[in-house]
Amino acid sequence: MTAQAQTSDSLALASLKSVDPGLLPYFPRWSVCEPNLQLQIFQVFKLDGRPAENLDMRTILITSAPIKDPKNPDYNILLIECGKEKMTADQVDSKLKTLLSTLINPKRPYCYQDVPVASAPSQAQIEAITNYLEMPTNTTHSYSLSAFEQTLKIGKEDGYWIRSVIGTEGAGLPFISSGEAKVMVQHPLYVNEDIATRKAIPNLLHFHIGMGYRMQDTSNGMLNFLPQRRLNAAYGGKGIFGFDFHAPFEPNFGITFHVEVPLQGIDTLKTIERATYAAYFKSNPASPRDPLVVAPLLRITGNTGLFYNWWLDPENPENYVRFDLGINYTEVREVAINRLGNDTGPFALNDKVDGLTFFHPTEFLDWLYAKVEYRNQSTFPFGLSAQYSNQIFLGRLYLPLLGEWLYLDARYSIPLRSESRQFDQSVFMISPVLRLNI
Repeated sequence: MTAQAQTSDSLALASLKSVDPGLLPYFPRWSVCEPNLQLQIFQVFKLDGRPAENLDMRTILITSAPIKDPKNPDYNILLIECGKEKMTADQVDSKLKTLLSTLINPKRPYCYQDVPVASAPSQAQIEAITNYLEMPTNTTHSYSLSAFEQTLKIGKEDGYWIRSVIGTEGAGLPFISSGEAKVMVQHPLYVNEDIATRKAIPNLLHFHIGMGYRMQDTSNGMLNFLPQRRLNAAYGGKGIFGFDFHAPFEPNFGITFHVEVPLQGIDTLKTIERATYAAYFKSNPASPRDPLVVAPLLRITGNTGLFYNWWLDPENPENYVRFDLGINYTEVREVAINRLGNDTGPFALNDKVDGLTFFHPTEFLDWLYAKVEYRNQSTFPFGLSAQYSNQIFLGRLYLPLLGEWLYLDARYSIPLRSESRQFDQSVFMISPVLRLNI
């Protein structure tokens, strides 16, 4: 019986070595990210006469036969891919002999990144690209922490995301420049029935709902390299709602919608804490010798439009671009900060004073919302985006520092309107990002 079992194992292994490459994604896979090892494997493919245009040293993927004991893995390489070129098990044994002992070492003493065992390569990579930094769908629990936002995921594909965000980036106002922050819950709905795109886009509708709140500290504290905040959110908070809806007939195409609405108007009798509002002086038409103390309040904001996801090479989906085009609405209302009663009374906000301005879209560029985002998921994953909204340019770049758990996230905004507003300012902020996936 022992001999029969050994014979059976040998036959099974022989069968695995000749398996259809289309089935190989269901076996353990990992990409090589060790530069020296990448170069050596690349040279083997090149010396074997493979077309140079098909080779990519940054995209080297290894597929192994199933392992019996994950704690003590015994790797048996079935396939090595370099770009679009492949070497099967027999070719690996004969042409990569000098490197084979390193590649199959149970400890894998080189830089590598595992690919989920039960995921087809293209679909797993697509899934990783679209959600790589913020919201991965292939984890049960996920947590990320940065100066810009903190996210917590509970549950797997149909789980809930809880996000705490500082800033109003839809209006081009990152980090503390908007004077407000928010907490939102996001949940996917409406299962995607399209087999070709289901892995990448498991749900066609993602909605989010939450509350916005004002930031009271007007100083930058340790972040003294940032310009001091000039905008404010008013008391009462904001209601937030939005969604991304992928078209059932073409899931890469869809509609996006997001709105933030104040839950309370300006009450001229409600007292405030003066030190928590950023303000500036403005001429007073009623009394030129007595200037107004003005606090600009960010009120209704939102955007809606169409989006499209584009894969540069669907057969090797490592480069992903998303395009958004639509309209933006952002309003800022100036209010005067006055004392109630006598000169020593408490402060209140008053929007019924001559000389104040209500800023809202009045021309085409005020309404325009456009954004393009590029993400790369390969040996060195990174992403960048450029957004034009509210006549403000907002750029973003993120890079990995250590593995898949520590990143660097940088954002820069600059107003582009011809007539400057007193609360407009350029902002540059950089933050580490800590990600933990379970």
